[in-house]
Amino acid sequence: MIKHIITIAALGLAFGLRLQAQPAFSGGFRAGMTFGTIKGPSEKDAQGKDLEKFAYSTGLHVGATFNYKLTSMMGVRGEILYAQRGMNYEYEGPSYWIFSAATSAPVVAGGTRTMRMDVTNSYLEVPLSIFLKIDRLELSAGASGGLLVGSRAFGELTFGRQNVPGAPIEPFTVNLEFDYLKNGYLQTMGNQTISRTVGGRQVAIPQTIGAYYEAIDNGEKLYHKLDFGLTGGLSFYLSKSLFVGGRIYHSLSDVTNEQQDLLKFALNPDLSYATLNHKDRNLVWYLSLGFNL
Repeated sequence: MIKHIITIAALGLAFGLRLQAQPAFSGGFRAGMTFGTIKGPSEKDAQGKDLEKFAYSTGLHVGATFNYKLTSMMGVRGEILYAQRGMNYEYEGPSYWIFSAATSAPVVAGGTRTMRMDVTNSYLEVPLSIFLKIDRLELSAGASGGLLVGSRAFGELTFGRQNVPGAPIEPFTVNLEFDYLKNGYLQTMGNQTISRTVGGRQVAIPQTIGAYYEAIDNGEKLYHKLDFGLTGGLSFYLSKSLFVGGRIYHSLSDVTNEQQDLLKFALNPDLSYATLNHKDRNLVWYLSLGFNL
């Protein structure tokens, strides 16, 4: 993350100084907070109750801006930003767990899953917009493309047979340390395990699991590398150059990959993983402090 911020800051300063001599052009810099979530349909249980919650998480953004004035009030703007998007995610309800037995085939059990994690997806963004400045107020609207450069999540998952028919399974809790871009299939962290008896067989459960411990072995990643959407913003200039502003971004593209977006409520009849065809989109608010040279 630090190297992205340093690179963008250097670009902003270099271009800003270069463009000062050209009246129609100007450069600048902006930085601040992001408040992001992912909007999409929730999984539902057999009665139609929502099993998932998607809440806002906070991050940061920083970047360089490049402006070209078409008139004294209107112009076009390009930016290069490093921005953290993401969400706070929760799942609570009926689910399943595939246990790896020490000396026999895997054991599949139904139970209750409680899962909470904070997801941070980091993008290099290139927003392009048209702006209209009226006195100290500036309105802007445009589009933005993003390249996913980091994708991590941390949290906790508890599973047990509670409120589900069948033999009892003593609940257990595992840590979630996900790197969606780097983790491999069935990857775990460390050697610590949790021992449980399931169906009369002893099974070992990793204490800390990676992003694709519960996954289809197809080499696919959960989040798409590219994202595209629309932006709109409002800024207020505290002086000729210094401003505070807010902006909203909404994806037009689906940010999750159907080939690795798994249904948590149930498996296929053959006990293989079922996938979701949900359209999940980034919704991000940006609160910035910046300047234009």
